[in-house]
Amino acid sequence: MSPPMCQIEFCTTFAHTGWPTFCTSKISEKLYENGRIFNFSLLLASPALPQSSADSFDLTGLSPDDQTSLGKFTTAGEVGMIVEMTKANWSAVREFDGQDLVYFTQIFSWRCGLMSAKFSINGAPLQDLEMPDCHMDLMQPNAMIDDEALLVYHRYELGRVNSVRVDLVLDGLTVQSATWHRADILIP
Repeated sequence: MSPPMCQIEFCTTFAHTGWPTFCTSKISEKLYENGRIFNFSLLLASPALPQSSADSFDLTGLSPDDQTSLGKFTTAGEVGMIVEMTKANWSAVREFDGQDLVYFTQIFSWRCGLMSAKFSINGAPLQDLEMPDCHMDLMQPNAMIDDEALLVYHRYELGRVNSVRVDLVLDGLTVQSATWHRADILIP
């Protein structure tokens, strides 16, 4: 029996003047069980609204962090493509217990390759997204321990969240941004 393999076949982000930006990814897995191959494919697409990230971060005087790979997903070189490919999942809105909860779980999962993150609700000024430190002494530095998981969401009045914008600066000093309408990221 061969070990399972997972291959990300493609993910493109494209923009056309006046058109929304889309990130599309096709994930395929080939599982080998008792000499038989089983295929699983999933096609994901989520619209993101175009915006400028030029006002997000002042990078003046900053220099990129060391990009030496440790195999722990702690540098922009290791997480940059993952963050780009999963842009559709950076944020989610959930109606729960009479409130809107805005989740940033995906960003937290790759935070060790980020220098900073900001977010905005309904076009308000960007604010810092507080994230736990990386646990470099652990095998999985991106793990959230103790009550750190409570930081992955923010609470708002029910129905108040109409759009969410997220801007990231990776520790290699590249900036990535996305904005979504509520309906595009609303989860059950």
